[in-house]
Amino acid sequence: PEDGLFLVRESVRHPGDYVLCVSFGKEVIHYRVLHRDNTLSIDSEQYFCNLIDMIEHYTEQQGALCTKLVKPKAKSGMKSAEEELAKAGWLLNLQHLTLGERIGQGEFGDVLQGEYMGQKVAVKNVKCDVTAQAFLAETAAMTKVRHKNLVRLLGVILHNGLYIVMEFMSKGNLVNFLRTRGRALVPLPQLLQFSLDVAQGMDYLESKKLVHRDLAARNILISEDNVAKVSDFGLARVNPRGADTTLLPVKWTAPEALKHNKFSSKSDVWSYGILLWEVFSFGRAPYPKLSLKEVTEQLEQGYRMETPEGCPPTVYALMRSCWEMEPGKRPSFKKLTEKLQKELKHLKDV
Repeated sequence: PEDGLFLVRESVRHPGDYVLCVSFGKEVIHYRVLHRDNTLSIDSEQYFCNLIDMIEHYTEQQGALCTKLVKPKAKSGMKSAEEELAKAGWLLNLQHLTLGERIGQGEFGDVLQGEYMGQKVAVKNVKCDVTAQAFLAETAAMTKVRHKNLVRLLGVILHNGLYIVMEFMSKGNLVNFLRTRGRALVPLPQLLQFSLDVAQGMDYLESKKLVHRDLAARNILISEDNVAKVSDFGLARVNPRGADTTLLPVKWTAPEALKHNKFSSKSDVWSYGILLWEVFSFGRAPYPKLSLKEVTEQLEQGYRMETPEGCPPTVYALMRSCWEMEPGKRPSFKKLTEKLQKELKHLKDV
């Protein structure tokens, strides 16, 4: 093989890290790509913001490498996520996208409002290339799901990292929706309907064997016609800092997930119980007055949050069932959906 032929792969010894493999003479030299404070480096002297910048730099200058990079080695046998997305028609055309103002900020980059071929959209821009590559793989999972209570992915654009284009939800996230309106403006049937919407979206994800991992009212978005939709599913597995459990949203995460990193639909159900509490307390932060350490300790001892003011006893009973210590004792999302439908019907019949 010719000198300077290269490829980037995930490290076998250090999953989540990347290795740059360069062919030189008759051998292949491996360089571990170090990932620090959202920058990448091979020699701890030159730092880059993403893989693309790094590769471009080393095609022009040899630097710490054995030779300048010439061209990427074609991947054999492995269809890249990019090719898969292109084949399935998920790659969108940059020319058709106009970007507007910033409407939010996520862990991975900004969320902007935009227009794609005349349709209002929300656009996530993932700048760091390592994260972008992980996102691409996850996005492939998102293309396989479609449900009225899941925020719809419209496609992706590969440019400056990655743009993820989703349907635009004009009323923002559920926490802010409830906090800014309060009891006077959001009647009980509407709270139940939001709760049911989320349970239905999650029931669908559960049927597809997909675990959300970060279910919370902040990740539920509200459409113009007041439909609640689950967002950020499929992306929860891309942890920007590896499997660092110190960053888990402790107050929403099931005990077995915090302790043993065991995530399942049943740990999502625990989080759903917390979400119900948020909904019926109009967006209050859960476990008010308790520190994160106190929360984990007290849950072990059997402590559970009190019922929010004005919450129907049947709904509080649902929350409590979601907070069973033993995952197997928690209801499925299917069961939760049925119970909420009953509750809503009962309210309307009264």
